[in-house]
Amino acid sequence: MSATRPATKTELRDYALRRLGFPTIDINVASAQLDDLIEEAIDYYQEYHYNGSYKSFIKIEVTDAIKTAAKATAQIGSSAWYEDTQYVSLPPGVMSVNRVFSQIGASSVVPGNIFNIKYQIFLNDIYAMTHGHILHYFMTSQYLETLDWVTNNNANRRIRFNEHQGRLYLDFDWDELEAGDFILVEVLMRQDPETYTDMYNDNWLKDYVEALFQQQWGRNLSKYDGIQMLGGVTLNGRQILEDASQFKKDLEQNIRDTYEIPPMDLVG
Repeated sequence: MSATRPATKTELRDYALRRLGFPTIDINVASAQLDDLIEEAIDYYQEYHYNGSYKSFIKIEVTDAIKTAAKATAQIGSSAWYEDTQYVSLPPGVMSVNRVFSQIGASSVVPGNIFNIKYQIFLNDIYAMTHGHILHYFMTSQYLETLDWVTNNNANRRIRFNEHQGRLYLDFDWDELEAGDFILVEVLMRQDPETYTDMYNDNWLKDYVEALFQQQWGRNLSKYDGIQMLGGVTLNGRQILEDASQFKKDLEQNIRDTYEIPPMDLVG
């Protein structure tokens, strides 16, 4: 990468420092502080920028050990209350769980074998569809898929998930599953900049890292605000801090307005 297109954490740090005036100006921020601020910027980017995360599917094989652990309960403190521990652990980096499918296969209306409804409709109406009457088939297919989604309660399970716990709680009867079955989990994963290094070159992320560096620089200097240095130079850390804080605030507003994925609308 070029000097202005960072591909590593070190290159991003050096680039942000140069934008602040280094090495012409001494930036009074420790290396450990700079590394912490880059991690903070990456976390914020992953949580709110649409390029900071991606959809993925995790396949979990059901084993006897998982079934036994899922049926266990845990006492809440020293009280008489017990909490179900019907969960499976998910790998680090999972931000959210969208859906869980515990029975992956053909239903009565989704294509998968010659005996389902959709296949029979297609088989009997293939001649009509070749003469421009595809709208009726499309609308019927949509209706059947919606009917299957509503009535097939084994396809989409009730779930609970919290990123800090890393536990996917599955609220159903585990006796319905056998060892060797699979659970398919649709998740939102954090983008790893060490794997996909182009993330370090994102324009918003570079600006945000610079703002954090400048803010920390201002905080460090504000402790000596008003002190006159040799040559008559007076430290003005408070002004640097205020400018950086406004820059940071504007960037955070920008990512929420421009780059954040909007929430899904609920209809009905």
